[in-house]
Amino acid sequence: MTQSPETVRHVTVDYEWALEGKPPGSYNDYEVLSHSDGLSLGIFDEIRSRYATGATGDQPQVTIAFAGTRQQDEGVSYYVVLALQNEWSGHRDGTNRKIYRTRWYYVPFDQLAGQRVSYEALYDAFKDLGDNRPPTIAVRAHARLPEDDELYGDAASAAALLMTGRHVCVLGADGAPMIERLRFVDEVAALLPYGMRTRMTAATWVSATAGHKIRLSFAKHAAEGTHVVAWRQGAPIPATESVAREYAALLTGRRVPPRELVERLAEKRSPISFDEAGCLKARILLEECALPVAEQISREPREPEPTPKAKPERPPITRLVGSLKMATQDSEVSGRLRELLDAIETREDRLVLQSALLEHDCFQFPISRFKHPEPRYTEVAKAAFTADTCRTEIADVLLTRSTTPAQVKKVINDLRGDRPWWQRVAPGRAGKYVFSVGALAVGLVLFFFATLSIFSGPGENSAAPADTTTAVVQEVRQSITVHADPRDRFLADVYAQMLRNLGYHSEVRAFTSLDPERAHIVITGSAASYPGYDPLLDPPPVQNGLVFNPDEIKAEQLPEALASDKTVVAVRTDFPDADRLKARYPEPELVLLPEEELSGAIERGDVTMAVVPTAMALPFERSPLLDEVLPARTIHVLGRRLPTGVEASLEGVSVQLIEAWQAGPGRGDPEKSARESANVLMKPVLRPTASAPVDAPPVAESGLAIDFGSVGLLVGALLLMIAGMVALFRSSSYAPTGGPASRR
Repeated sequence: MTQSPETVRHVTVDYEWALEGKPPGSYNDYEVLSHSDGLSLGIFDEIRSRYATGATGDQPQVTIAFAGTRQQDEGVSYYVVLALQNEWSGHRDGTNRKIYRTRWYYVPFDQLAGQRVSYEALYDAFKDLGDNRPPTIAVRAHARLPEDDELYGDAASAAALLMTGRHVCVLGADGAPMIERLRFVDEVAALLPYGMRTRMTAATWVSATAGHKIRLSFAKHAAEGTHVVAWRQGAPIPATESVAREYAALLTGRRVPPRELVERLAEKRSPISFDEAGCLKARILLEECALPVAEQISREPREPEPTPKAKPERPPITRLVGSLKMATQDSEVSGRLRELLDAIETREDRLVLQSALLEHDCFQFPISRFKHPEPRYTEVAKAAFTADTCRTEIADVLLTRSTTPAQVKKVINDLRGDRPWWQRVAPGRAGKYVFSVGALAVGLVLFFFATLSIFSGPGENSAAPADTTTAVVQEVRQSITVHADPRDRFLADVYAQMLRNLGYHSEVRAFTSLDPERAHIVITGSAASYPGYDPLLDPPPVQNGLVFNPDEIKAEQLPEALASDKTVVAVRTDFPDADRLKARYPEPELVLLPEEELSGAIERGDVTMAVVPTAMALPFERSPLLDEVLPARTIHVLGRRLPTGVEASLEGVSVQLIEAWQAGPGRGDPEKSARESANVLMKPVLRPTASAPVDAPPVAESGLAIDFGSVGLLVGALLLMIAGMVALFRSSSYAPTGGPASRR
């Protein structure tokens, strides 16, 4: 439905702006070239980095994001962020690649909420602005409404899938114009409470290989763990996602016209997140909006009813899951696992726990880090899977995964009645006879062939002919050691793996004794201590800083929180200054988290604050409170007596190595991360090997020729026959179970 020019209304809004690009001829990465004065450069740079889509090319794209700031003595101010991407600047960088510009516009949410402004209207207002930026701009108000017979079919599927808290990707829209994809984003947003735009992120195109943070996107391929919507065809809602299914049912079973439903949802302007509590609130608001006004009034109680005695409030299952994931000691794992299992009461709780098992690999971190994990895996599996929840899609996936613990698979199989083949063929004691007879038969066959091989021997004593020599490969690999302190182990492992990929033997050693006559690498904070060494890497300093969620704690409360033993501070698994931080602030609890879990832990309030590298983009406020406690760290990589080709190769990847060192491993297994980083920087090469012919040993001149392989086969056959006989004649010391029903 279109509007005539006479009926179009506009609203004048303020905005902040930033221009992203890089100078002509630059070898650097993209950066903020200029920006307005209303917000700090740190906010512009953080949002730009966090919501990068990886999209490249000549076609313009649009990204929708959000930002929140808190001023002193004021509440949180939300901005709807619009990024216009892929505008060619007309220049090229130092590698002769085109330089594209992205224009970022930040519009206050409260100036849009009361006017039902759409994303398309924002795009129309800013698309032709260029470098001419007036202080305010007029934006078209009152977005179009659906006709009486339409409700944005596939957009309804996408809106419902967003209630799962996971990303949604639309496939098959490659040929659709960008403006049509942007209108689809508007259609999806129109089916959500308007307040969810304070957390909404979307993009008209993302790279299929980019690790982006976009909640609703278009791409050629969807990343693993992402819900998929077919362009103009919709998508089924998984049976395990109860809130999403209820949301879809309310959209299709509404009792009001589509126009009225969209208008009502636009009136719900309070900020709402996409976490579990926010999605549940959105479903409740949709239920209110989908009923006629008269029916809403009739449902209100005319007389106050007695309030039933409230049951003790249970922590959300997701909160308990997050608490378990952060446990760093065996006692913590036991206590938090017990709290989680005690909270499982309903079928919905079990389905939530199943989703957590799938997402977090059955809690192998942290359960498998400590002794005797098997009983814990069994307890968790029995809590998640019962007779009515053992045949879910998640259960099927867990059974096919090679990483699923055997205890979890056993619980699921037992509940389903999926027994081993020998139990299905011969239930009860018959299984014992099948095993026994089979073992005896196989043992007898092996015994026969082993005996025949031992006593047959060659027909006559002979030596190997002189011309039947065997070429034995003798590999000689030069060794290059890497010396580093334990806190620089990640970077040292990267260098060691790159050397191995080049064909050298390499290992990481501490600073014990350096042999000046042997090739080695030194990783140190003081280059002056090693005169005569060749510099391989000299990156800029890296500083760790404090970040916090202003929705949970104010900046002025941070000093008091750091003096409390109730404060939980999250740090990355590669954090090197834990002792320094505990010496200055001994009370707070430090928890180690992989990089990908830090943002969620802060947003949910599982931790009070976090210490992360300043280069790491998180959508939270930063504090300089720990800058003096955690000084900037510098590093130097120096080489001694390195082969010329090795030194040139290592210097050739110095720029990427600086990025790897600044980012750190950011995960639970630094050694694995180092190997992956090294393999990306320097692919393994085939090593040349030297071979020398060595005469084959002659057969014994006389006597019995002993074949030790045949002797081993004979011993194995005897052991197998003994096992079969023991199993055949041994009496059972327990009563048979009789089938899967008795095992439950």
